[in-house]
Amino acid sequence: MNKLLTRGGIEFVAVFLGIALSFNVEEWREDAQIKNRLRSDYVNIKKDLEKDLPYLKRIALEQQTANQSSVKMLTMLNPDTPFDYNDFMSLNDKSVANNTFFGTQSSYDASVSSGRLTYFGNDELSNEIGKIYSHHYYRIHYNGELLDNTYFRELPILVTGPLASKKIIRQENTQIIQSHGYITELQLKEEIQRIYVLRCEAGIDQIQKVIKMLDEELSE
Repeated sequence: MNKLLTRGGIEFVAVFLGIALSFNVEEWREDAQIKNRLRSDYVNIKKDLEKDLPYLKRIALEQQTANQSSVKMLTMLNPDTPFDYNDFMSLNDKSVANNTFFGTQSSYDASVSSGRLTYFGNDELSNEIGKIYSHHYYRIHYNGELLDNTYFRELPILVTGPLASKKIIRQENTQIIQSHGYITELQLKEEIQRIYVLRCEAGIDQIQKVIKMLDEELSE
């Protein structure tokens, strides 16, 4: 009887240990899968950011160059500054940059929706990545819409090109340029351009910071 009980106890313990071991193995397998997928998320997010970075830098430079032209135009409209119509019209052509930035965030959205980045990722790294998409990209997109509206709707339209040199067109353009409405809208355009460039520069700094952090995380 004792031998039977002992044998039964051993079998019970063996079954119990087998079940416990299988749970541990399955848990280890799931953890390994999550870590591998999280690593893949980091790689894909890094690729998106490395693609966005030169694009954002180029657009920031374009808008900064346009803004410099807008500043020079406003300076020429200062009563103490000589006004040169031809120089002003040349600056007017350079004061618009048509491109604004739209970032790539499909890899980030997929990782967040899966819960991997939020619940299993490096907390500090996850927070810094989130700042790019939830803060910097949002503000760049919002200010980009304001800038687009300013370019295509706000400023009174001047006749440009060869026709702008004709005497009657020149006089009409000059009247528009010196009007209160034109000057106030030009001031608004310059301000929105300047703010947009600042938003882009802040985004660039954050992207560069996160790419460096991702490199360090992936090298471990």
